[in-house]
Amino acid sequence: MLWPSIDQNPKLRSPGGRRGNYTGGVQVMGQALTEREIEAVVREVTDEEVAFYQEYGWVMMKQLVDPEFVSELLTVGQDWLERYGEDKGGRRAVGLVLQEEAEPFRSFMFSERMSKNAMRLVNRKRLKGVDIPLRYRADVFREKPPGAARTHYHQDSAQHGSDRVGELQFWLALVEVTPEMSAMRFVSRSHREGPLGSVGGDGKGDLLEQFPNLTSVLELSPPFHYQPGDCTVHHGYTIHGAPVNSTDKSRWSYLFSYSPSDTRYWNGTADNWGNERKHLSDADNPTVYFPIGTL
Repeated sequence: MLWPSIDQNPKLRSPGGRRGNYTGGVQVMGQALTEREIEAVVREVTDEEVAFYQEYGWVMMKQLVDPEFVSELLTVGQDWLERYGEDKGGRRAVGLVLQEEAEPFRSFMFSERMSKNAMRLVNRKRLKGVDIPLRYRADVFREKPPGAARTHYHQDSAQHGSDRVGELQFWLALVEVTPEMSAMRFVSRSHREGPLGSVGGDGKGDLLEQFPNLTSVLELSPPFHYQPGDCTVHHGYTIHGAPVNSTDKSRWSYLFSYSPSDTRYWNGTADNWGNERKHLSDADNPTVYFPIGTL
């Protein structure tokens, strides 16, 4: 199915022909989108994609997002980086959706369309009989420049200290990303192994080094070649990593993560020790969408 592009949606374009709010050729950030506008540039996940995710712990969703809208995210994100970005193994901006000036990131991640996509993948209704709303957990707009180091193989939920399954991470390509540009790979079905431990700081290596039989007992996903708008999503306990960016091009991506609203945390994010488990706060981790019939 071909999803409508921005060219097919006049409301998403300025009089000068570019999308968004522009004055005198200078972009003005902060242009929120309506739900209808988001639905024109973000498609629904398919039944086949949901089934693949449940089986393997990850799925590649080709052209989940319209490439022209992705180009807009890239432009806004790069502008934000120039103003406020951090340097940590490449330039990055954290928490864009919490900044009104960085729209349309918030409109995108907090939309009913993306929230429902994420809820279908989490599928808490399977065991609970009712869906659970999702909270915003984190988002990172990032440049991984030529020569940037590899990402060690790890499990997100083990690193973050969540007390239940359901957390998931979307990784959206904002440019073409070849396997050599540090595209992610996943250990298929590793989400069924449960937490295998956090990684880093103890000199024991990543999870592939600590568990050398993983890729023979299970299977490493093929190298991915992303086009702008392609998006992978992976389960919080899916082991994943990425090689060095061995090309002369920067890898631009947007990672955004949701967690079921009843999840509690006990690591440094929650700033506590012992048996106490803290919920994420509404201020820092707002609920993205409350569908009818959820708890």
